[in-house]
Amino acid sequence: MFIVVLILLFVAVKFMNNYTHHGVEVVVPEIKTLTVEEAMPILERQSLSCQIIDSIYNKNLRPGIIIEQVPRAGSTIKSDKDIYVVINTVMPRQVPFPEITDISYRQASSMLEGLGFPKPDIKCVVSQYKDLVVSVKLGNRTVSAGEKYPLTTKFTIVVGKGMDYQEPDSLDIEF
Repeated sequence: MFIVVLILLFVAVKFMNNYTHHGVEVVVPEIKTLTVEEAMPILERQSLSCQIIDSIYNKNLRPGIIIEQVPRAGSTIKSDKDIYVVINTVMPRQVPFPEITDISYRQASSMLEGLGFPKPDIKCVVSQYKDLVVSVKLGNRTVSAGEKYPLTTKFTIVVGKGMDYQEPDSLDIEF
């Protein structure tokens, strides 16, 4: 019985070494700044594959390139494994425009910047209330709440400057 257990243990260890590719490792290549299409042949030569796990938008980088990779270049891993990458998207994320009319300019500006839009331009018009958002423009077009826009879009907020009340020079009231 003891000999049978030893033989089974020996076979199991040999099988596990073959199955897990014990001692067979590859060095992860540097694929940052390449597109996924450019990186795939490099990875396939080392029996690796690529999985996109996230994407972000950076206008300063070439669209579609790999920004981050895990594991890092130079690491050793087993063959037939995945390299997880983050890529730079071609277009920025689009976000629904919030309802910002009839609130203060300060609050509207904070809402837009909080969503990720750049600081909006301001245009003042005569209105009943000071610093109240009258409308939002994109070029000559009025923007409606719920429409989707890329996060790089710069809007113009039309803000009321209030009605300047001026006292008349003389009062015609007699006491």
